[in-house]
Amino acid sequence: MAVITLDVDGTAHRLDVEPEMPLLYALRDELGFNNPRFGCGLAQCGSCTVLVDG
Repeated sequence: MAVITLDVDGTAHRLDVEPEMPLLYALRDELGFNNPRFGCGLAQCGSCTVLVDG
């Protein structure tokens, strides 16, 4: 397990997760955000896109 800190929309979140966990799963499963979506599973369709630093 690894402790990471994510700043999402101005709020800091501290997570204790497996290092190989995809960001999409951390946002949806650990933080409960519904906007990030799972699409094709190959990172080609863009539905799982997350903007970083703007």
